[in-house]
Amino acid sequence: MTRRDESLAFVAADDTWRPPAWFERLAVVLVEPTDPVNIGGVIRVMANTGFLKLRLVRPVAYEARQLVGVAHYTQHIVEAAGHYDSLPDAVADRHLVVGLTGTHHSVERNAIPFQDAVTRLVEAAIDRHEVAIVLGREDRGLSNALLDACHLVTTIPTNPGYPSLNLAQAVLLILYQLFQRASGEDQVYRPPRRATPPAPSGLLEDLFADLERALDAIEFLNVRSRAHTMRSLRVALYRARLNVREAALVRAAALELRHFLRRKGLLAEMGPVGSPAPAADLTDSARSGILPGGPAEAGTTPSHSPNAGGM
Repeated sequence: MTRRDESLAFVAADDTWRPPAWFERLAVVLVEPTDPVNIGGVIRVMANTGFLKLRLVRPVAYEARQLVGVAHYTQHIVEAAGHYDSLPDAVADRHLVVGLTGTHHSVERNAIPFQDAVTRLVEAAIDRHEVAIVLGREDRGLSNALLDACHLVTTIPTNPGYPSLNLAQAVLLILYQLFQRASGEDQVYRPPRRATPPAPSGLLEDLFADLERALDAIEFLNVRSRAHTMRSLRVALYRARLNVREAALVRAAALELRHFLRRKGLLAEMGPVGSPAPAADLTDSARSGILPGGPAEAGTTPSHSPNAGGM
């Protein structure tokens, strides 16, 4: 595995996703592209999705370095790209040719919905038929004469108020659909280099205790219900499913707050560390949410009966 592989978000190993064999039967055909940057953008999209065959019909003059400058590490696609004088020559060996157009033509065509076109391409390629996707030049797309060489025609649905797509964007939209049909999006995210187990309950109790002491040190709990506040923080941190490293980090921040106050002379002593918390017994009336001089915790009704709460 190369250093470049290790930088990828997804697992890059022999047992992860690889382009299926039928990808090799699909060619992307660009007719008269006018900008090397757009050609490079299409090549980058092809590399992103696992396709290798590019055919260019009367493209603008370019140098290979211009394309590789846009699409790094794609020399294999650039060097293998075919050049043709006409679209019929470029698709002469193709069994299914699908043209992409965003322009309305008065001539009747075998137009099909975009997803149906994707399905037809996948099925044909899996059946070992050679297929092609054809796109026209950036400023005017495919003319009627060029569409005559296409067996099927489709349009990528976009906002009718702004339907125009960049050449590379159009290629990405259809190739990514094919990529998805080959389970490309089912890849597994790379695990962290150092797997950290979930924080055990003992560490979490130490965290809650030190967090409560830190809040006490800044008098945060003087005007709030201790029980409600600590319970809410407990529920929120449980929901976060902290691992050992994360729990230790949050606890260290709480401890450092007390160290800081002591260094500044605002705290007489550091005091205890870890559990049990100052309010370990939440049934104690002194810690049950009764504020100094204030009302009882919401939802509770003080009772002086010796049988209060009995069954």
